[in-house]
Amino acid sequence: MADRSNQDDGAFDWGQMEKWMEGSGLPNAMDLIREPKLIQNYVNDMISNAVPAFAPSFLQKKSQIKSATKNRPKGKPASPLIKSPRTKSFETHHFVIVKFDFVQEINPEELRLFIRPDKVKLEFPDGRREEIVLPSIVLPDSYRALYKDGILQVKIRKRSLNRRYREAYIRWT
Repeated sequence: MADRSNQDDGAFDWGQMEKWMEGSGLPNAMDLIREPKLIQNYVNDMISNAVPAFAPSFLQKKSQIKSATKNRPKGKPASPLIKSPRTKSFETHHFVIVKFDFVQEINPEELRLFIRPDKVKLEFPDGRREEIVLPSIVLPDSYRALYKDGILQVKIRKRSLNRRYREAYIRWT
């Protein structure tokens, strides 16, 4: 057992903790209390890094929807004709639905849509992109995309969870 003669009945030594945090380059504990956004961002980053493909839908924020102007290839000016659409994503029992609501009428033949198991990407003719993080893992090959009355709706089937057991063989020597 460790010698606790310098501590009062097992009480936590906050002074030692503050010295350790300062030595590690971490912010002061009181700064963290005053800035809860630091803690929230840290926790969100840790969860996203630990399980990026299965990040819960509560982590999805507008900050995850990448700004089209940030992703524009160099040399291509932003088109004032097509404004970034408002986006919504939600899920049902079997599908994930993403809606792009365009402010003005556009030609849907000029848009390019890409789907992967965790994201949907929409590319504009001028090279700008919108990426949406999906709330569930989907099957990219089972989708339906329809543009009508200024709204592009993408309906994608969720990947089913295989609940059957599979026998795993055990090696022995």
